[in-house]
Amino acid sequence: MIRFAKELSVPEGSGRVKIIGGVPVMVLRHKGQLHAYVAICDHKYYVLCERSVRDKIVCPGHGEMFSSETGEPSQGKAKSPLRRLRLEVREGEIWVEVPSREVLEELIKNTSGE
Repeated sequence: MIRFAKELSVPEGSGRVKIIGGVPVMVLRHKGQLHAYVAICDHKYYVLCERSVRDKIVCPGHGEMFSSETGEPSQGKAKSPLRRLRLEVREGEIWVEVPSREVLEELIKNTSGE
């Protein structure tokens, strides 16, 4: 796990994105709960940004919407849900799982069209 940010830096209805292990990771707060996802929409491999968090996570490329709570897509443009990452809060700090080698290989494979 790696320190992501202070817990208070992610207020209700917002998200933050950082690159961790070469992968964009989003932490957001929805209904008081923190969630962490690999911040890539697999429809056209757009990187999700902090501004994409509303009631749902909205892909800036083609408007696919993902559930903030589950990462499930709702419009059928994305092939799969956002990859959830483990998250812990320790002494006011958010710690997030570093995406595994398998996650990186899957992203590379999918973006290369194999």
